[in-house]
Amino acid sequence: MKAGSVAVAVVALFLMSSMFLVPNANAKNTQAKWLFLLYLDADNSLDVYAGAHHISVVEDDFRELQSVGSTSDAVAYVLVDRVGGPANLFKVNKGSFEERKDFALNGKEANMGDPKTLKSFVTYAQAASPTDHTLLIFWDHGSPRGVAWDDHADEAGATDYLSQWEVVSALSGLKVDVIGADECNVAHTEVAYEYAMGLNTDYLVAAQTYTGWRGFPYDAILRELTTNPGMSARDVAKMMIEQTMVLLNKPPYSGERVNTHSAIDLSKLPELTSALRNLTDLLIAHMDTNANAIFKARGAAQYVYGANAMNLVDLRTFVKSIWSQTSSEQIKNACARVIAIFDETIVAVHATAPLQGIVSGMGIGFPNHSWEMSSYYGDFKFAGEGWMDFLEAYWAVHGSV
Repeated sequence: MKAGSVAVAVVALFLMSSMFLVPNANAKNTQAKWLFLLYLDADNSLDVYAGAHHISVVEDDFRELQSVGSTSDAVAYVLVDRVGGPANLFKVNKGSFEERKDFALNGKEANMGDPKTLKSFVTYAQAASPTDHTLLIFWDHGSPRGVAWDDHADEAGATDYLSQWEVVSALSGLKVDVIGADECNVAHTEVAYEYAMGLNTDYLVAAQTYTGWRGFPYDAILRELTTNPGMSARDVAKMMIEQTMVLLNKPPYSGERVNTHSAIDLSKLPELTSALRNLTDLLIAHMDTNANAIFKARGAAQYVYGANAMNLVDLRTFVKSIWSQTSSEQIKNACARVIAIFDETIVAVHATAPLQGIVSGMGIGFPNHSWEMSSYYGDFKFAGEGWMDFLEAYWAVHGSV
């Protein structure tokens, strides 16, 4: 064959093969939209029978998940560790769980309080089922300090938990659009700011005070994801609050009368923190004059379920009380700015009757005395953004040092 003929043949072959490399603009994207991940740490006092019907808390949530299952648009996985048994990773199918035996920790006594466990779960699921978005929910006891308390972290019976800083470390570099905390006392300014500054996460859905044994309605949440997979992260965060409201407003769960949940836009935390620092700087400048108003505002902003013992107050209520007491237009304007940004930060909030008008969606640490401050508080990034300076100035004038 002549060189010219060879060249022509090669070009023709290239053009033919290129036809198979050009993507079809009309081809349907087969990747799922949402990945639903449940980090179910029941290796503690929550692996119990509870509620009006005295049912297993864990099994009830299992039944809810299986009643919906995964679809081509929304895929669900659960990593569960219960009392008296090893951890198991399951893909949730309609009517059953599919055990994922290739997961390294499956069938072993996993330490759910180890950030490596959390990271391995999320990375495994995201690799096994690539999706556009991820919703990760923690199921366990919670507090501003941490989540996922494991009472049997190893064969020797050690205990452990995931501090908020370990959560950030474990999820660093991973995209998790929405984090849900099916736990008590996680919706606080310090936690939200830590997540906002350290994670690639858009929304936090959590309880500011108490959340009952019933927790999130997993069937309703998963059903919404499978039915409306085109929802944005904001839509999902709001939907979780709406579905929880529906659940807790009907028998037998309406008996859980002390409950709050809020959806927090983490992108707003830097702006909120800056506005709050401006306010606290103004209060510090004339603390002798402002200390009494601060004392009254702190009292007005306390809420139930151990909040006073844990030295937490409702942020919006606190700032609004300062606004109503001060005669300084500069401080009033600073308060109004904080409240305006706060209202943009909380995209949805739910509070049962005893807490309506008392909690606004996000708390903040405010011990009345310096010796009541938790030793770990200074580890929060938020503490260094002016809030500790404010507390120390208040304590000095208030005689609480």
